[in-house]
Amino acid sequence: MSALDARVKVQQGTFTLDVSVQIATGEVLAVLGPNAAGKTTLLRCLAGLLPIDEGHITLGDVVLDDPAARVFVPAERRPVGVVFQDYLLFPNLRVVDNVAFGLRTRGVRRGAARARALEELTRAGLGEVASR
Repeated sequence: MSALDARVKVQQGTFTLDVSVQIATGEVLAVLGPNAAGKTTLLRCLAGLLPIDEGHITLGDVVLDDPAARVFVPAERRPVGVVFQDYLLFPNLRVVDNVAFGLRTRGVRRGAARARALEELTRAGLGEVASR
């Protein structure tokens, strides 16, 4: 994974999210906070599910979102995936297959997608729940 640099400002009704995030290659970031703090809004912006109003999102040397430059890469063209808590998971799939789903939709073979998903689950300390 390439380094991520983001300065995100987005207005959602009366709520304004204004945050900067830098994640080095290989680094893991946890987004924590109380309800309505903007955690999901930030993830939606990074994944391309919600365009930002101001700022930029870059992954390595690739600009994914920069309203000033009129750049917006849609979610399906970003090398980013988000698995939301429970309402967007496939209940008929194991955890590892839910995580591998994005790779499978991009043409990665089942075995390779599962292996990468298990690797990422293990990296996040969730390898033991892969078969649930």
